[in-house]
Formats: sequence, structure tokens, C-alpha cells
Amino acid sequence: MHDAFVFLIALSSILLFAKIFGEGALKLGQSAIIGELLAGIVIGPSVLGLVSETAVLTSISELGAIILLFEVGLSTNIKEFLKAGGWAAAVAFVGVAAPCLLGYFVFLHFGFSSAQAIFAGAVLTATSVGITARVFMDLKRLETEEAKIVLGAAVIDDVIGLAILAVVLKLVQGETVTLWTIASTSGTAILFLALSVLVGMLIAPTILKFVSRMKQAHTVFVVGIVFCFIVSALAVKVKLAPIVGAFVAGLILSTTKQSDEIKKDTKPLYAFFVPIFFVLMGTKVDISTFNPFVAANADVLVLLAILFVVAFVGKMIAGFVVLKKGVSKLLIGVSMVPRGEVGLIFAGMGLKNNVFGAKDYSALVAVIMLTTFVTPIILKYLMSKQKNNQKWEKP
Repeated sequence: MHDAFVFLIALSSILLFAKIFGEGALKLGQSAIIGELLAGIVIGPSVLGLVSETAVLTSISELGAIILLFEVGLSTNIKEFLKAGGWAAAVAFVGVAAPCLLGYFVFLHFGFSSAQAIFAGAVLTATSVGITARVFMDLKRLETEEAKIVLGAAVIDDVIGLAILAVVLKLVQGETVTLWTIASTSGTAILFLALSVLVGMLIAPTILKFVSRMKQAHTVFVVGIVFCFIVSALAVKVKLAPIVGAFVAGLILSTTKQSDEIKKDTKPLYAFFVPIFFVLMGTKVDISTFNPFVAANADVLVLLAILFVVAFVGKMIAGFVVLKKGVSKLLIGVSMVPRGEVGLIFAGMGLKNNVFGAKDYSALVAVIMLTTFVTPIILKYLMSKQKNNQKWEKP
């Protein structure tokens, strides 16, 4: 009875504080993700101590990550994804390689092992397409050339990031990683993605067409979620992260006529499970790590500052590979900066697999939060400046 009481109070606290802090973040013009992370810090062991991680909460949180990536896949237009131009691909590859390499060398400089440095570099690779898309949407710039390149690059970025995750997980689990391991694991991820999408696109429409004739409410949605779980399980079977399978499942179902119905019915599930994931990520942050008056924190604060510069510059330079006339390279580069949800999943897996200690994890989460905070502000300034310049250039 006591365990049930503690669990229900913890779950109630997570959901309530997630909504309160998420709403506050939105009112301040930030992503709700930031509010949910802050909520986790506040109710976690380092501040109020209302919530501590348990096996049950961890399982619910992992389910939240699966639902999150399923939603990302559902929201991805696979046709636009496949049509993503060469510039989008170039931005994506540079936007992955630069921060990954820079993060790797920074961690090595601070005395971390090669495995830790590689994982830290991987954490810095993922771009949050949702945050950038929201800024473009709010400023009515979603149809611009810059927006198309950035959104295409961000999707490719996520796919590359998921392949990198598969490699680094092998590394931290004690397996020997060679060039062959990297090539075979990346190949497995890409082959799994390609075959799953191909087979899924052939069978999913037929299955959903049959299911849509059933009289029970929400049957299409339930079958969609079952499909997500099965593909996620298959991803685990080929030694990939379940979130890879969830993303693939969403990508497949995004091509069906029932995709809007599935997305609509997924929203309540998303609203319940995904905030739990982000709040629990926040509870793992030790706020005392950032106390500048504690001498032992000096290295962590220096690491945080350097990682933030690396995270920002590493993505920003990706915009300058675009040689197309009439587009803002700086705007494209800055648009790739926010990390958000996928970076947090990477960091959380690093902590779970004992790659990082609490202090190092806290520094990485702080970097992800800072990139998410500052990017919308800079983007709004750059877009406003671009718009004013275009007005002056008109005859």
C-alpha cells in the first residue's frame, strides 16, 4: 500500500508540475520542454525531493520516449523527406559531424575516456526540428527557402543521429568498436529503416483499410500503436534502440490515409507519457553542480561553458556550406542549433548506461536547455532583420 501511495503521489506531482512549468515556459515564449525539464529539477532530489526515480517510473518514461519518436515520425512528410535537396543533406552532415567531433575533443581534453567523449559528441548531434519549425511558423516564414533547407536537414539529422546512437550504445555496452563495427551498425540501421519503410508501406495501408471498417471506437489508433510497439521490438531484436523503431513506425503510418486519425488519437497519449519522460530527465539534474561558490564545481562550469560554445558554433557553421544565392547562411546555421528532445534521449541513455556521472549529465542537459532557450530569440531577431532588409531593397 505504501509503494502504491508513493507511486501515485510521484506521478501526480510529475504531471501537475509539468503542466504548470510548461505553461509558464510557453508564456515566456519558450518551448514547453524547457518548463518540463525545470519542473523535474524543482521536484527532483536536488531541490524539493518530491520525486525519485523508480523502476516503474523509468519504464513509463521509456514508453514516453517511444511515443515521442512515434509522433515525430508521424509528423514527418516522407515525400518531402525523400525530396530533401542536396543542400539540406549537406547541412545535415556538417551539422552532425562538426559538433560531434568538437564535443569529442572537448571531453578528451577534460580527461574523459574515448567512449565517454564519443557519447558526448553524439549527444550534441541532434537538432530539434519542432522548436525551429515553431519559430518559422510563428513568423510566417515556413515557406521560405531557408525553412525548407533547415527542416529537410533536421529530419536527415535525426536519422543520422539515430544511427550514431546505435553505434555508441554498442561502445558503452563493452563491445569492441572498429571501423567495421561502425559501418555494419550504421548499415544495419539504414537497412532496417529502408526495409521497414518499404515493407510497412506495402502492408500498412491494407491492414488499416480493413481495421477502419470495424465498429469499435479508436481501433485504427490502437492498431497504429501496436504497430509502433512491434516495430520498436524488432529494432531491439536487431540491436538498435527502440526509439529507432518507433520513428520508423511513425514514418510508415504517416503515408496512410488514416495518419491524421492516428495523430489525433495519439495526442492524449503524448500529453500523458511524454512530459513524464522530460520531467524525469530533469529530476536527474543535480542543481548543486552549478553552484559557483563550490570549488569542486569549477571544472563542470568550465565544461558547460565550452560545450555551449561548441554546441552553438558546431551547428551554426553547417549553414555556411549552402552556396545557393539569396538565402541567409547565418539564419540556416542558427536554425540548426536547438537540441531538444532527441539530445535528451541520448544524454539519458548515457546516464543509464553509466557513461556519465551526475555532474557530467547535468552539464549536458544544461547545454541542451541553453541552446533551446537562446535560439528562438536569435532567430526572431535575424528574421526580423532579414524582413526589414527586403523591404528596403524593394523599388
